[in-house]
This record gives sequence, C-alpha cells and structure tokens, in this order.
Amino acid sequence: MDQLKDTHHANHKAKAMGEDGHLVDPRTAEVTLAYLCAAALYNSTDNVVLLDNSNFSTLVYDTENAWIIEFYNSWCGHCIQFAPIWKQFAKNIKDWEHTVKVGVVDCSVDDNMPLCREYEIMAYPTIKLFASRCSQGDLGTDMVQSSSIDVIENNLIDFLVEKQKANNGSSTWVKLQPYEGTITDLWSEAPSPAEHVVVVMDQANSHHARGSILDLGGYSSVFMRYQEANAKDRAKYRSASFPVLIISDKTGKEEVINTNGKTHKEISALLMKKFGLNRGMLPYKNVLTGIKSKPAMKKEDMEGAGDGQPEEINSDILNYEDDLPDTAFTGSERQDQVYMVDIENAISYALNHEVAQHKIINGEALTSLQEFLDVLVRYLPARPAIHNFLSKLHQFTLNNGNSIEGKKFQDKIKALQSQDSVLPDHQPWIGCLGSHEKYRGYPCGLWTTFHVLTVNAVLQDGSKKYYNPKKPLRAIHGFVKHFFGCRYCSEHFQAMYAVDAESSVNVADDGILWLWRGHNKVNKRLKGDESEDPQHPKQQFPPKSFCPTCWERSQFKEKEVLTYLKGIYAKRALSFRGTQSVSSPVRNRPAKVMQELEGYRRDKKNVGTVSKRLSNSKQELQAPNSWGFNMTDISLCVFLYGISTVIIMSVYCMVIIRRKMRRRKFLEAYKLPPNAEKPLLEGSSGPMKC
Repeated sequence: MDQLKDTHHANHKAKAMGEDGHLVDPRTAEVTLAYLCAAALYNSTDNVVLLDNSNFSTLVYDTENAWIIEFYNSWCGHCIQFAPIWKQFAKNIKDWEHTVKVGVVDCSVDDNMPLCREYEIMAYPTIKLFASRCSQGDLGTDMVQSSSIDVIENNLIDFLVEKQKANNGSSTWVKLQPYEGTITDLWSEAPSPAEHVVVVMDQANSHHARGSILDLGGYSSVFMRYQEANAKDRAKYRSASFPVLIISDKTGKEEVINTNGKTHKEISALLMKKFGLNRGMLPYKNVLTGIKSKPAMKKEDMEGAGDGQPEEINSDILNYEDDLPDTAFTGSERQDQVYMVDIENAISYALNHEVAQHKIINGEALTSLQEFLDVLVRYLPARPAIHNFLSKLHQFTLNNGNSIEGKKFQDKIKALQSQDSVLPDHQPWIGCLGSHEKYRGYPCGLWTTFHVLTVNAVLQDGSKKYYNPKKPLRAIHGFVKHFFGCRYCSEHFQAMYAVDAESSVNVADDGILWLWRGHNKVNKRLKGDESEDPQHPKQQFPPKSFCPTCWERSQFKEKEVLTYLKGIYAKRALSFRGTQSVSSPVRNRPAKVMQELEGYRRDKKNVGTVSKRLSNSKQELQAPNSWGFNMTDISLCVFLYGISTVIIMSVYCMVIIRRKMRRRKFLEAYKLPPNAEKPLLEGSSGPMKC
C-alpha cells in the first residue's frame, strides 16, 4: 500500500490549509472539501475525452474509431503519478483521432461505479483498448501498464495492426499493413484530394513508420503507406539505416529521403515542413465532455458512539441525549486530533466503491471481506446506528452462500439504510482534508481506520486469553490485498506484510507497533513523491512537536510511542465533530413497540394544531418521553382522547334528550288536568257520557 496518504496529522490544526496558503475553516471551504471531485486528475485541456456513465455508450459504442481508455481513481497515489505520463501520451497522439481516441474514466465518482464494475476494473490505473464498433458486453483488451510513453504508443500500434489484420478495423482507419507495390501503383489507392504519396520503408514491424502514418493520417493532401525493407531495397537505396521516405507528387516526380533513424515524430515534422502542413488544416476537434461532480454534503450535528462489541452497546460513555457537536470525549481538540468523520468516510467508500465495484466476490476475497467486517464490528468504536449497520452487513456476507454479486452487495447496503441502521454518505474531511481533492482523503482515512482498529482491539480484548493479536492485521491485509484499488499500493503493502507480520506479531501490542512501523516506511518511501500533498509533507510520526518523550535524539523510543498511539487512537480520544446526525437504535421494549405502531398512525396533519398547543407544556411531558414516546406520540394520544371525550359526551346528551322527550309525550297523553275532557276511545264518534 505504498501510495496511501499520510493519515498522521503532522502540521495539522483544527483549520485546514488552503491552496493559497491561508487557513480555511473546513466547514466553509466547500470547494476544497468536495471529495470525489470529477476531473481531479484530468480536465478538458488534457487532450483526453472525459468519459462517464452517462456518455460512455454514446461516445464509445458503435463508433468507427478505436479507443484507448484509462480507468483511474482520483485518490490513487499511482494514478496521480501516472497522470502526467498519460497526459503527455495523449498529447503525443492527439492527431491520431481519425483512427483512435484517448479517454479517461474516474471510478471514484459514484455515478461511474456501474460502468467500472461492468468492465471489471479491480485495480487502478487500468488501461483498456477497444476496437471499432464495439458494443456493450465487449470488455476490451487490457494493456500492460507502463511508465514509458514510447512503450504505450508501441503497444497501441500493435493493437491497431492486429485488429486491422483480422478485419476488425474500420475503413476510416489509416492503412497500417505492409504495402508491396511500387510508388507509382500507390496512386491508384490514394483518395482524390491527395497531392503527395509517401512510402515509408523500414524494418519489419516498424513502429516508427506506422507512427508517422498515424501522425499524418488526418491530412487529406498526403497519402502514406508502410513498406518492409529487404536486401534489394538496401542495395537500391544504398542505405544502412532506415526509415527511408519515397515521395511522389501528381507529376510523377519521385524523391528519396534518408531519415537516418529518426523517430515517428521527427519524420512527421519533416514531412509537414516539406508539404507546408499545419494542425489548423485538420478537419476534426476533440470531443471533450465534463463529468458530473458530487456536491459537497452539508455537515450536521452528531450523536453518541458505540464501542464496537457485537453483543452490546456500551451506552455509559455515550451522550445520546445531546444533539450538540461533541468535539472530543477528552475535551478540547489536540493538534494531532483523530476524527471519526474521516473513519466513517473511509469505511463508506471502501464498502460502497472498493467492494461493491467487484462483479463477483467469492473465494478468498469473500473470506477476507467477512473477516474485515468482523473486525469492524468487534473493534471499531462506531456510533450505534453505524455499528448496527455493519453488524447486519456482516451477517449478510455470512449467510449469502459462496459468492456475492457486487451489484447485490451494493443493493444490500441501500436496503439496510433505516432509522437505526446507517452508513453515512460522504461527509467533509477534517483530519484527512488535503489541499486538493486528489490529496489525502480516502487513503488517509483508511490508514486512520487501521490504526484505530489495532489500538482498540488491544484496549478492548488485549488482556483476554482468547485474543489473537494477528487477527486485526490479517483482516487489514486481506482487505488491502483483494479490495484496495491502487494496484501498486496493494502490492507494496502485501510485500511489507510478507516480510515479518506473521513472525513478529506475537503479543497484543505487537500489532499496533507493526502497523506504525509499516506506515512510517511508507511515509519515508513517498517523501517528495508526486502523490505527496505539498501542504502536508510526509514525515516520521509522531514528530517531536507532538510527542517529545517518543524521541531519544534521532531514534524512537517504542515504549513511549506505544503509549502515545494508545492515547490518540483510543475511542475516548476520538472527535466526532463534523459527523452527520443519525438516529440512535431503539434501546428498550416500549420504544420498540412504539416503532412497530408507527405504520398504523393516522394522518399527522391534524396533529400539528394539538402539537402547538402542547409546546408550552414540554416540561410536564418529559416523564412519558423517558419511555420512548416523542411529542408526536403524545400529541396523537391527546387528540384521540379529545375525540373520544366528544363522542361519549355527544352520545350521553342524545340519550338524555331522548329520555326527556319521551317523558314529556307520556305526561301530555295520560296525565291531563281533572276538568279536562278525556280523549275519545278508539273507534268512538264523540265524547263518552255518563
């Protein structure tokens, strides 16, 4: 993991250093905080086509030109190193667009993950070659990555020659196959606008000859072919060195030029000067498209943290009732403060991108994923809702058979998101904030996560008999080996692990110190590297300014270093500033019952009025709330109580009124005054007489 950024917060303060050298509050530096910013390594001035999930099929599929595409990741240290090489390569072949185009895809962008998964991008950078008229499902051809521009160009030429030879090219491509006729015969092949034909004679399989043909293939006034030289040609042209240029114009006049072994760029420059050509005559322009950038997310307050045990949540050290930002459990932030937001970011990206981007996760990779999640669940001091999420995801990987599709894994991450099971999206970096989007960020957060795991594993279980000090490191190694995208970083870490990790880690504290030593080796190796953040130069950690007692002259005192590491990475020392607010998991039976009843509650529009009336009675309602009821629940109860009372009173009143009315009718009918005439008997025609 050679290219991982320095997560130790050397020269770090609570405010982050901006690119202009001024201190910038991380909460207001939205541009600087924009992680995963597309085009972090490339932009529209770099002679590359910026491809993404929205334009890939339109620009790449069913086109006549071939493609050479770099799939990269903006945080990958080796990708940062390779970017200047790829830009120069693209600049060198910018005139080959008639036959092949250069593209880039940033796999760190959320929207591009389905695309990178489809093309099975398991490491960065990955270079793929696509022939003309490719379609969805064609995974292309992987090119062996090289830091030599000449090697990349030669490999590309070989690919084009191979495809053209197999009739998988296009009629729009320049002709790269050897020509066997004469210069005069070549006019019969030349298009009508051609004013000159050129035969480039060189050794067999010449990259110089074919490269020069590609260089000038966009100029309609020149038609070129490559011819393999033989013994007769050497004698005829009296040349011991090639290429040799044989030029003819429309009058039939021929000219022979010995290039004395010039490169294809030198040959092209010679011909352009001779024929008076310039790039303004080219009929095409590069198609450059922007990549969608993910806006920086708004920072919110936080709630408490869990201790990482799968069977319990240690709530006695948490502050569930406090909605205000908790700067750190130990008080004010330190100069070397470790932030939980950086850890949450790293875990979110690792699972959502690094793991989910795999097409199929099986075998040793699946076992490594299960072990890494197991260590996260046991030893990461995560907030309760996040701990709950990791526990459920771990169970999913254990109960899903011998393989998991990356798409299914990603869908499960989305499905597990609920009120009490949360994996936050990207939050602004604080401790791992770089001076530019491509610096620090995820690799820094991952290093931080690894250190927190090794330290808290020891603090939690180190004194227990069953504790295996190799378990956290093996889980870390398995994740880096199978899922960490930077190819060279992963290889370096594996090589470092193979040297002495298994043999030197025997007691609890050994794992902490091994990871610390390894991280300092990486810092030393990457000092002055292209991937180093100029605002955060790499140094041996901890520096004397952070831990004076850790140094004795120019040497570390490992006993003091161990104490220091346990101090800054322990869960009570972590700062939760900047973390998004998430709901805490339900923690008692009444609250669980209320959660089940949530789906059966009535329309809450009518509750608003009652809720406002109750706002002044908040103090009296605190006691019921301790059972898990919130203001909405209490308001609903009061509303139902009021409706019930009205209904009962209405029924009661109706009964009373009806009874009184019946009584009145009875009295009127049967209890008349003595001198009143009695009512006629039924069937009589008049009053009854004595």
